[in-house]
Amino acid sequence: MEIFKKVSESAKNIGEGAKTIGKRSSDMVETARLKFEISKLEKEMENNISALGNLVFLQHKGEQGHEEEIERLLNNTKSLEEEIAEFNDLIQKLNPRPPFCPTCQVEMPSNAKFCYNCGSALAPQDPTE
Repeated sequence: MEIFKKVSESAKNIGEGAKTIGKRSSDMVETARLKFEISKLEKEMENNISALGNLVFLQHKGEQGHEEEIERLLNNTKSLEEEIAEFNDLIQKLNPRPPFCPTCQVEMPSNAKFCYNCGSALAPQDPTE
């Protein structure tokens, strides 16, 4: 009877480990997708900034009528920056940084309550983040 209990517990632990690995790999795929989206948005921002530079230079040379296009590019670039910030927030939520000791700045395991280096108490982690 004891052997069946041990086998059952082992199977349960393996199942939980597989779920953890599955979630972690899913998070890694999502992180890669978000980074790819950020890369595309950054390239679009580079193009906008280049176009803005050209339009400002044309205005400097005396050409008129570029104000609307400049305004459109400025607004578009601002919205791209906001999208990139949102994607970075999502990446941060998928891959939270480990805690650091406030006293000696040593990286701690995520479940640590005290620093194993200096013994300082660590601030409790916010589970909603």
